[in-house]
Amino acid sequence: MTTTAKATDDEKRTCERCDATIPPARVKALPGTWLCIECSAEVGGDFVYTATSVNLGKAGSLKLNYGGVTIKKHRRAIRKKDA
Repeated sequence: MTTTAKATDDEKRTCERCDATIPPARVKALPGTWLCIECSAEVGGDFVYTATSVNLGKAGSLKLNYGGVTIKKHRRAIRKKDA
């Protein structure tokens, strides 16, 4: 299974965790999803977001000028659901 493939309107996907069919409307709305609605709610979503403050001050300045934020998105590690 390739997780980098783009979603099409008629694509059939199954949940990586419980093997249930993911509704086509969910795949169309969230092309990067590989979890059904129930599993997504249980594990907290497909992705983990990390926000980091960025110092916008000049190099060597003692003034901490935190004005920017960098957000990184990582795919959550998914394990099969115990039956």
